[in-house]
Amino acid sequence: MTPRRRHRSAALAGMVLAAVLGTAGLAVAGPVPEAGGDGAAAVDEYALKAAFLFNFTRFVEWPPGSFGAPDAPFRVCVLGTDPFGERLDPLRERQAAGRPIAIERPADLAALSRCQIAYLGDGVPADLVAATRDGRLPGVLGVSSDPAFAREGGMVALVTQGDRVRLHVNLDAIRASPLRFSANLLEIAQVRHGTSAPSGSGGSR
Repeated sequence: MTPRRRHRSAALAGMVLAAVLGTAGLAVAGPVPEAGGDGAAAVDEYALKAAFLFNFTRFVEWPPGSFGAPDAPFRVCVLGTDPFGERLDPLRERQAAGRPIAIERPADLAALSRCQIAYLGDGVPADLVAATRDGRLPGVLGVSSDPAFAREGGMVALVTQGDRVRLHVNLDAIRASPLRFSANLLEIAQVRHGTSAPSGSGGSR
């Protein structure tokens, strides 16, 4: 990792840890490691992943048409088994894209299509997983903890390896999406599937 990339990685890690500590009101277990340090095991895994979901609202832009109505909330959705417990609840007090955040648990494709972020837990029907990877839901940022998700066409995976949560991205899926990802976010991804990072209009900013 170059010094510049290391600096950006540490900066983003600091933002995530800030969200864990209190920006999003999320709980932590044990002492907090320094940003970019090796003590990530001290942070509750799903508190950290919840903080990642919140930070995606800051590092990704959704087209206005993604929301359906001017007064629609920003929907953070969990499908299948919910590993977060109450860790996402404080996000209801936050805003994303100038909208209040709603936490929802859709059970079908119609409800899933209204989400902005969709975390796929265990036991999600195969057709809903496929819909987040095959372009049917272009305005939905699909996120999974399964590394195969990003490898097989999903945009983002948050993969726990040892005592670290690693960001995996699929650059082809991101480039094909109307969502605009911060170049800083893409740069700190530890695993990138697909072609070179997109530039210009669409995909990244």
